Amino acid sequence: MPLNFIVGDAVAAFGDGFGAAVNDVLRARFPSLTLGGAEPYASEEVDVAGWRALQKRVAQLMSAPQVTAIDVYLAVYVPIDFETIEEVAVPNAADPLQIGSVMQLMSELRDFAARVSLPTDEVELMQLGIKYLEDDELLDADLDVQTYVQLMLSAKQAAATKQPLWVKS
Repeated sequence: MPLNFIVGDAVAAFGDGFGAAVNDVLRARFPSLTLGGAEPYASEEVDVAGWRALQKRVAQLMSAPQVTAIDVYLAVYVPIDFETIEEVAVPNAADPLQIGSVMQLMSELRDFAARVSLPTDEVELMQLGIKYLEDDELLDADLDVQTYVQLMLSAKQAAATKQPLWVKS
């Protein structure tokens, strides 16, 4: 099953109906959050197994709740600095919206990258991402690394544009 990361408002991630309801929930919880205005960004797709592999690898090395405690079903990182993962009910959703912090996520990803010798620089991340995209033999290899690359690039985009980062499967 594919997974990607979308930077923008909930409408960019989920479409008009449900996305508008989720935007309303986010605005109520974070009144200072700006939604929309910037062109949405979508990462390259990765296998959803890569998310689980990344979570497992990170958990073996360090405490990183912004990575390890988020599910891929209904999750967002907002460009506001707080440490915990929050859960907020969304109308017509079976599960609550999980909300993390882009800033804390980036901190955890930088720590993880330093521990396993992965790049954090945009150019190096893009080069590594291209390596996996262009080599058919690597398509199913290192799913945790492929997911890390797309997540870090997306987190950097979210921080730069001050927009939410959605984990979407």
